[in-house]
Amino acid sequence: MDRDESVLASRLLFSKEAAGYLGITVQRLNKLIQNGKISPLKKNSSGTIFHIDELKRRKEELAIFTGEEIDSAREDTKMFTIDTPTKQEALNFATLMHALGVAEKKLIPDFERFSMERDVSVSIPSDLDVWSSFFNIPSEKLSSSYAYAKAQFEKLHEDDGIIKIHDPNYPKLLAATEEAPRFLYLRGDRSLLYDGRTVALVGSRQASDEAKRNTERVASTLGKNGIIIVSGLAKGIDVTAHMTALQNNFNTIAVIGTNLNQYYPNENKDVQLEIERKGLVISQFPPSMKTERWFFPLRNGVMSGISLATVIMEAGETSGALKQATFALKQGRVVLIPQNVVDKPTLSWPKKYIQRGAYAVRTPKEIIERLSEKNVYKKIVEPELPGLLEDSGMDDIVVAEREEDYSGNGS
Repeated sequence: MDRDESVLASRLLFSKEAAGYLGITVQRLNKLIQNGKISPLKKNSSGTIFHIDELKRRKEELAIFTGEEIDSAREDTKMFTIDTPTKQEALNFATLMHALGVAEKKLIPDFERFSMERDVSVSIPSDLDVWSSFFNIPSEKLSSSYAYAKAQFEKLHEDDGIIKIHDPNYPKLLAATEEAPRFLYLRGDRSLLYDGRTVALVGSRQASDEAKRNTERVASTLGKNGIIIVSGLAKGIDVTAHMTALQNNFNTIAVIGTNLNQYYPNENKDVQLEIERKGLVISQFPPSMKTERWFFPLRNGVMSGISLATVIMEAGETSGALKQATFALKQGRVVLIPQNVVDKPTLSWPKKYIQRGAYAVRTPKEIIERLSEKNVYKKIVEPELPGLLEDSGMDDIVVAEREEDYSGNGS
């Protein structure tokens, strides 16, 4: 074997070796293959072969859920500083979540009671015994958790923002929902959060080519009408919506299920970085919090909360996109479903959601019309467009002008 062949061979692994590299069982590896999470290089009678680069990509993604650091702030950015009361309160809040091992909703009642007695925007170390006593956390543990949380916060970018619910700059549309988090962590153009003309496009991670093409069509029509395209940076429909916006210089907001210092899935990292530069990335999770899989459906409540409408471009019966549809209807938002998805005999969820108040739509124009009924856009005057998902060659046209005086009423 010559040197080139030897190098290639060293980068190829069989199933048992691949499972060992990832730290999982062969059974789990096979499940990841079935779900499209890992793609083998070759599969034949001799076995399944994987390239090390594919396994490395997957290992980086898995690391996010084990709390390992796989990507910190860019080297060319200055340290994030805790220089406002809101930032200090967010750091204190994150410290308590880390020390107690609890989620936000569980901590809030005790934190609110404590805020009646003490200034929660003063650093924990400056009044350590009081914080320790009230929350029943040993001083040493609380001090250690604070140091850890502060180190993670300092990895945020210098110009990242943190806003608190009920502050004047917290989006009112979101604040009125039960899903509104206490803090939002922002990276990018924060002005997009206050524009108000927002529509979320979501759907299957394993999206069909047809659904991706129609997502491009819908995103293009929305963008040309000055609508901000919101999505969750997942594979499939989400990233297609974001990429369409970026390629056409439309505004886009990504609501992610990790903290701002992480990029998941790793293959969408470049898209996330571009949104950081040209759009806005939002997270409800502090940088000190280990990512959990339940974060992703949780962030759907925020994504729906900042959007006047949600379009479910394509989804299976167990798709996470349906979580967003549920949140949206609960929040009094418009939910739209392409007619051809409604007509699929293998799906039962579209008809259930229509019975609950969602609308079926055939064209991008019809999406705009539904939104215009909510006094967000001027009335449509252009001719009818070909049916949504019926003509992939539909020309993208501007369907309506933006309403200058937006009331913010999404119900």
